[in-house]
Amino acid sequence: MRRGELWRAPSPLRDRVILIVSAQAVIDRGATMLYGVEADEQDPGAILLVAPVEVDGTARWLNVQRGLTRIYRPTLTQSYGMADQAVLDQVDALLRVSLDL
Repeated sequence: MRRGELWRAPSPLRDRVILIVSAQAVIDRGATMLYGVEADEQDPGAILLVAPVEVDGTARWLNVQRGLTRIYRPTLTQSYGMADQAVLDQVDALLRVSLDL
């Protein structure tokens, strides 16, 4: 598992796709709780804190305005691969703005 990887994270409420944003050192240590950003199916519109991403051939939107999502690692069931570096750079910048870093 890598930082910047997109994963399927089904839950009883809905089937989610998550971009992993936890530090790679945390992931490598085997932490069971990770941080991610949800990739929404519907475009949230003209919101500044959104980055488009393609997941399995489908357009989705990483909505940083919603905040970070805590994910229990064992619930991640399917990897969709890495997001493009440009998307990761954009998400990093959006996280810095939204968290005032």
